Amino acid sequence: MTDIKSELLRRLSERHDEMVDFLCRLIRSPTPNPPGDTRAAMGLVEQFLSDRGIAYEIVAPNPSMPNLVAQFAGANDGPKLVMNGHLDVFPSGDAAKWSHDPWGAIQENGCIYGRGACDMKSGTTALLFGFAELHALRRHLRGTLVLTIVSDEETFGPWGARYLLQHRKDVLGDCLLNSEPTSPYALRFGEKGPLWLHCRIRTPGAHGAYVHLSRNAVAVAADVIVGLHSLEEFRSPEETPLSITLQRHAAAIDKAYGAGASKIISSTTVNVGAIKGGVKINMIPAECDFEVDIRIPPGVSHDDVMNRLRAVMAPFPEATFEVVNHGAANASLPDHRMVESLIRNSKRVSNIEPAPIIGLGGTDARLWRHAGIPAFVYGPSPSGMGTVDELVRIDEFMHIAKTHTLAAFDYLSG
Repeated sequence: MTDIKSELLRRLSERHDEMVDFLCRLIRSPTPNPPGDTRAAMGLVEQFLSDRGIAYEIVAPNPSMPNLVAQFAGANDGPKLVMNGHLDVFPSGDAAKWSHDPWGAIQENGCIYGRGACDMKSGTTALLFGFAELHALRRHLRGTLVLTIVSDEETFGPWGARYLLQHRKDVLGDCLLNSEPTSPYALRFGEKGPLWLHCRIRTPGAHGAYVHLSRNAVAVAADVIVGLHSLEEFRSPEETPLSITLQRHAAAIDKAYGAGASKIISSTTVNVGAIKGGVKINMIPAECDFEVDIRIPPGVSHDDVMNRLRAVMAPFPEATFEVVNHGAANASLPDHRMVESLIRNSKRVSNIEPAPIIGLGGTDARLWRHAGIPAFVYGPSPSGMGTVDELVRIDEFMHIAKTHTLAAFDYLSG
């Protein structure tokens, strides 16, 4: 088995330039979501598999957001492992604020710049090439390897992985590997649950000099927002295996996500992402709308958060809210054998020992966990993710590809 793993590493190293070129072409096929049209990028994936004689099928409940499923069986019976990546990316925003063309895939100082470079076209490329290499050596495997490359991940939409898991139970498997950004120094076995709100404030409004006639909708919104930050008091229970694991790896968490991440990883977080209110300076605003992104860590009751939310809103009869998205926090076992395999193979590839943590953001891996399937995320650093000058370091990209491929081989070779 050691000789076969050495062969896998050699083959991936020989494909270094091919992998970098494919990733650049994938970035140069813009897939911002919204609108989420991934057809051109998916065409590159289809051509890659076709050129290698690997069968696949397209599942496209929304024609502009296709999903790809490919799978093959090894020589003997065994478990089913699923690899999952996505093609849609965040919008690029104002291109003038970027140092490089956000769709140019410019290479500089060992990095590739562009929207989707780290989130997650590099990770998807890593899984794609790893899948192909394992297919070539499938006589040495037992069980089944499944590749799912989906659309509509960035908006938690219904046309991607959620659709597949509802209509294609064959992609559930026994374990999931995902390569969303984490940093080579951290692998995720769980993540917080999102609670997204649309809040509305409605008052009579009035002339700006007649402040006695109406409450100011913007001022009410400000008071509500201050109250919402009290939700940050909800934290994961201490002295649980999960909390102890996170405390032990605080340094790795800060290294992966930036200083201070270890302090909020066990906390509920509140972010007002958009706000709109008022018409002009000399009018009392009659309307104000804002959207809030709340993330609830494992071990915190959704009901407790909702009860506090209603209590915050209660003093403001002018305020209402609508839940536009929510999902439970989720976690797999941090000592699962896939975690051990990822750590062991990462050390073999680059002498890096990633720490098991939970994620600050959400991924499609949560859908497998909700279905009872252990799911683990290991990817490159989240450099520029969701902002300007997104990039991926090429050495990290190759590290992730090799680590995932070796871990998948271990899982399917016994």
